Amino acid sequence: MAERAINKLGHRIGARGGKTRAAILDATRRLLDRQHLGEIRVADVALEAGVSPSNFYTYFKTVEEPVLALCEAAAVDFAPLSRHLEGDWSADQAFGAARDYVMDVLLIWREHGPVLRIEHMLADKGEVGFVEARIRRLRRVHLSLERRIAVAHATGYHAPGLDPRLTSYEVANLVESVAAGFDLMRRGDTPPDAIIDTTAHIVVKLVTGR
Repeated sequence: MAERAINKLGHRIGARGGKTRAAILDATRRLLDRQHLGEIRVADVALEAGVSPSNFYTYFKTVEEPVLALCEAAAVDFAPLSRHLEGDWSADQAFGAARDYVMDVLLIWREHGPVLRIEHMLADKGEVGFVEARIRRLRRVHLSLERRIAVAHATGYHAPGLDPRLTSYEVANLVESVAAGFDLMRRGDTPPDAIIDTTAHIVVKLVTGR
């Protein structure tokens, strides 16, 4: 992720400042693995990062700001997902492409889950920065899904009243929901492959209408 060129004091961020900012982001990420966002104070982040609170305020105003920066970093991993949605989705290939898409979303959530859960929560509450971060993160996925759904809709595979754009949102949200709740779904002794395969079949049905 590209760092901001200017800190909160209006000074250009050099190499040393970039390391300090990165240390604050890493510390925030570690704390989110152990605590809820509401339990984390600026002093906690500073202590975890090995910097003073005044150093923290040089780069961020609140704890939510480094969390938002971590959301933007996670978005980088979502950009390549559209390749699974833009390839061959013929009858024989659709399931494999959908499964690869589901698998990659699961892997990204495994890496960035604590941050993405906060993004979801604060976006749902209408926090503008997190709403915009979520939109940017999923934009390419939504567009790729919408184009493919629109083709299926135009060729009569979907009901006339189905809206391709809304359906693209629903499909992306479905896969994210499965990724967010994957460990919970496994508590019933459901094999991981069954969850992945079932989700992929649902995605194929919603996208292609077949």
